[in-house]
Amino acid sequence: MGMFDRFRGVGPDGYRAKSARRLELAGDLEGAVRTFLDAEMPDDAARVLLLRADAEIAVDKRMAFCLQASKIALDRKLAKQALSRKALIRFDLVQQRSGSMKSEVLLAAKELEEAEEFESAADAYVLAGDAEGEIRALTAAGLIDRLEEKLRVSQASARSDNELALAQKRIADLDKIGERRAALALAKATLDKGIVDDRVDLAARSIRAKLCRGPLCELRLGKEVRRYALGPEVTIGRGEATIVVGTRALSRIHLRVRRTAEGVLVEDAGTRNGTYLAGARISAPIPIGDGVTLKLGGEVPCSVRPVDGATQIEVGGRSYFAPLGPLHVGTSEIDLDGPGGDDGSFVVLRSKPTTPAFLGEYQLGPVVELCAEDAPSDARSGPPLLVVLPGEPA
Repeated sequence: MGMFDRFRGVGPDGYRAKSARRLELAGDLEGAVRTFLDAEMPDDAARVLLLRADAEIAVDKRMAFCLQASKIALDRKLAKQALSRKALIRFDLVQQRSGSMKSEVLLAAKELEEAEEFESAADAYVLAGDAEGEIRALTAAGLIDRLEEKLRVSQASARSDNELALAQKRIADLDKIGERRAALALAKATLDKGIVDDRVDLAARSIRAKLCRGPLCELRLGKEVRRYALGPEVTIGRGEATIVVGTRALSRIHLRVRRTAEGVLVEDAGTRNGTYLAGARISAPIPIGDGVTLKLGGEVPCSVRPVDGATQIEVGGRSYFAPLGPLHVGTSEIDLDGPGGDDGSFVVLRSKPTTPAFLGEYQLGPVVELCAEDAPSDARSGPPLLVVLPGEPA
């Protein structure tokens, strides 16, 4: 140190340095920083700033002291230490604060990476959901085991995402072409693999909610809306019947309506209260001919008559049309098929390969499950043969 420096009081042996050390020992860290700077000893000033950061309660001031220390330190190792301290403080704050924004977490991760705190940076990138940043930080940290595990999980996740995307597209495609049971089976198989995804579950729920379950359904054919009772046989009763009428005068299954080689017959199902025709209790199947009017249980009026190739049943204040077999619409048929949910049946559309049916622009298979608002046609994007109305008829 030259004479002039000693006169100015700069350098480690100058009077300013001695004064700064006394202030540091006395706990006046702010004065010590200022005096070390006057003594042209920036590394000591940076060191004391880091001490101030340790003693400070307010997080923003702690980070400010660390940042200031990194800017004034000439020693690169000390400047790096200051930046690391600042980055670690920010990351601690982000971890402690619930509901931190992703941008805040990413800022902490980038600061840690710049400060070469690579392992903590990787943890921050995990918190931010940045897989690429995590892999980069793990590579820089040389954490081979953790990196290999991350890559293995990433590859498995990519396969899972691809499988999920394919399943979602396939479910949507199956729904479009009316293959609803296949769509539901695929959704179940996907979820059974442990792939938890709300979109698959939501798609399955949407299909189930729209599925037309038998044996009752409401269809619009042309301008006319009719309530159909499907199946080869229609039963009427107060429970477990095709058409349910809520009165105790009826047995659970009271009357059967079926088609035979001799025509349509009605038959009492061996009930206690009986079925009456013109005041006489019937004891055997009787043909409906041009139509019959019955009293079920001696109380409930019921008429059964042929209409437009079907059998119209009026009972309980409602009218039902029973084809007593497939309902022919154009070159296709509406029918029941298999047990549906809750032991019901699906209402299906059957068509022939030579005369396929369509939903909009999509050609349908030979047997498809109908959903509410479906409007199948016999030509691509052609006028609808029928429209399935939403809701289950009462």
